[in-house]
Amino acid sequence: MSFDQGEFDFDAPGDGGGYRRWRERLDEERLRFERRWGVPLGRRVRIRIEGHARSIVGRIELAQSKPSHGKPRLRIGSLEFTPEEIKSVVRKDD
Repeated sequence: MSFDQGEFDFDAPGDGGGYRRWRERLDEERLRFERRWGVPLGRRVRIRIEGHARSIVGRIELAQSKPSHGKPRLRIGSLEFTPEEIKSVVRKDD
């Protein structure tokens, strides 16, 4: 599942409305995902992950496009983890 990709509505009028609706649907899906799993995707965060002694700073991304067993795999850099492994996450202002 990628929130940067979607489907264009080529039948929409040429006023840019199709693009706006496409972008709005993608943003709504991303917000639902963030609320469901409690993670801010694409935002700079400080995160503590179970089994790691230090906090990690970076941007949380989806590690896979389709969650397996209903649980998404997340990634900061090369480190992959699940939402259940997150001990704390604090959004940092850019």
